[in-house]
Amino acid sequence: MTQTYCRKATRTLQSKKLHSFKLGRVKRAAEIRRQLALRKNFERFLFRRLNTVFRRFILTQLYLYREYGVYIPEAAVLRLNEEFRPVMLSFYRRLFVNAYTANNAHYDKFTKNTDVVVFGQNVVIEELVAQYYAGKELILAGITQRLANRIQQEIELGRIDGLGVAAIAKNIRDKIIPLSRSRAQLIARTEAHNALGFAQHSYHKTVQGATGQKLVKQWAATLDGRTRSHHSSANGQTVDMDSDFIVNGAPMSYVGDPRGGASNVINCRCVILYTDEEDIVLN
Repeated sequence: MTQTYCRKATRTLQSKKLHSFKLGRVKRAAEIRRQLALRKNFERFLFRRLNTVFRRFILTQLYLYREYGVYIPEAAVLRLNEEFRPVMLSFYRRLFVNAYTANNAHYDKFTKNTDVVVFGQNVVIEELVAQYYAGKELILAGITQRLANRIQQEIELGRIDGLGVAAIAKNIRDKIIPLSRSRAQLIARTEAHNALGFAQHSYHKTVQGATGQKLVKQWAATLDGRTRSHHSSANGQTVDMDSDFIVNGAPMSYVGDPRGGASNVINCRCVILYTDEEDIVLN
């Protein structure tokens, strides 16, 4: 049986009239702030978890290397994956649940619906997690492999320089722990952004299906000196829910869409505005 991370709707569609999604006027700047604040909370949470996992992994490998003078990258990767994968899956579940309930609270101000129920439709969070993770598994596997390989490289360099086990272990601690912290920050920033982009898109697809209204989506860039030029060019681009944005020549359904490639998703700060086709977006 598929496990769900939501409570069942207490009212059926017959007993609850679906209210309109039409917002009338949407303040662009306010919506960007709302979404970026949500993303920042997820980013901080994931960074703390990843930093702990990476640091514990490195210290464990250092202990084993100092004690036995042996480091086996293949075994190290398996060990790291045992901790890393559950952390990411748990994070995705947490993000999807909180993103959906935050949207419900934002749009459904009268009923204050905070269940994972979108306009009367139950949402199976596990299905969303599985769908999202299927496109990320190889990328995440590469992260753990690179960290394990980086330790092996430091050991090999130390041996070439004629260093003993203790000196090599110290170099690993001094170099790899700071590196792992910066990696954790980058992963947390990118994955919080990408997963939230997927969650927002999935949520509003459900809204469109539940209400029968035609929604549109608009690319909204954070316009400042750090914004990449092709994201500035995409700013304001508006398409139907089932259509793609074209960003620097790549099709993207939402911010963080992996089809956009690394140049479009890493360190991106753009958001998507979802509105009824008759709504007015105010700058």
